[in-house]
Amino acid sequence: MGNETITVYDIAREAGVSPATVSRVLTGNAKVSEDKRCRVQNIIKKYDFEPNSIARSLSKQESKTIGMIVPDIRNPFYSTLFIECEMEAIQFGYNMILCNTINEIASEGGQLRNMMEKRVDAIIQVGGSVDEVAPDPQYIELVDKVSKKIPTVIAGELEGANVYRIISETTHGMYDLMAYLSGLGHKEIAFIGGRASVIPTLRKRQALTQFLKEQNIFLRPEFLIDTEYSIEGGYEAARKLLKLDHLPTAIIAVNESVAMGIVRALGEKKLRVPEDISIVGYDDTFYSEMISPPLTCISYNLKSYAQMIMETIIQIINKEDTEKIKYVPTYLAVRSSCKELRES
Repeated sequence: MGNETITVYDIAREAGVSPATVSRVLTGNAKVSEDKRCRVQNIIKKYDFEPNSIARSLSKQESKTIGMIVPDIRNPFYSTLFIECEMEAIQFGYNMILCNTINEIASEGGQLRNMMEKRVDAIIQVGGSVDEVAPDPQYIELVDKVSKKIPTVIAGELEGANVYRIISETTHGMYDLMAYLSGLGHKEIAFIGGRASVIPTLRKRQALTQFLKEQNIFLRPEFLIDTEYSIEGGYEAARKLLKLDHLPTAIIAVNESVAMGIVRALGEKKLRVPEDISIVGYDDTFYSEMISPPLTCISYNLKSYAQMIMETIIQIINKEDTEKIKYVPTYLAVRSSCKELRES
């Protein structure tokens, strides 16, 4: 094999490492163990492989750009996931561009067409239509049309579309969360945030309801409150909850932004977390450490999420076999926002 024919995949195979590791050695953008670095460098030297060959070896496309569509980059879940994807993309020799729909689902079609015009090598979509229980059939048709020309990965479900999907295990996460709260003695539990027309929110509510049913615990209808996925939404919903004569001992927030709004509303009523009411949530971004006290939550492990997305993108670009649907596991990150109840 000469330098003109060898690729990073050849180097990775001979060195017994992943293509991403070879990319990291070539670019110097991330830490690699000394053993792996030496093996890769020896093979690079053996074939006189030059670092600038990486762009040609990873893909036959020339833009070296991956586009990502999100509903609102101000949401820490989306901003963190984008950054993690961008860091992974760099390891593979790609750049990222961001399209922000500002929560306007109607603009997603235009963003997809914009990606096509920019001739990106792949598209990632997170949130918006891909999470809707009943997405627009015309949008599904457009996504299918685009995916035939450009590798497309959905971080969500988009029922009816023939695309690659990365789905987080929301239901398992809720069961872990409820097992934790139940173990602390909580039975009066409220769920604040989101809409039942959004698949992840619907799955969370279904899992919550099923868990409580299995434990023979009654779920008060007034403890389920719809709201926007924002700090203000959490604040307004919590104010509504606090007007009830009977309050829950624990509140599940649909995400960290909503949790921050809840904490603010509780503080105005001189209610303390967790002394008076325990709070848990979802996402586990930097917001979880900013909330006082730090928030116990279900973590999507956004770094692993991004790695799975990017590895899938690269596999599709290189026409490698890969699963059409992959699942990202969740785990419970326990902090100090919950209190154990004592039996009276």
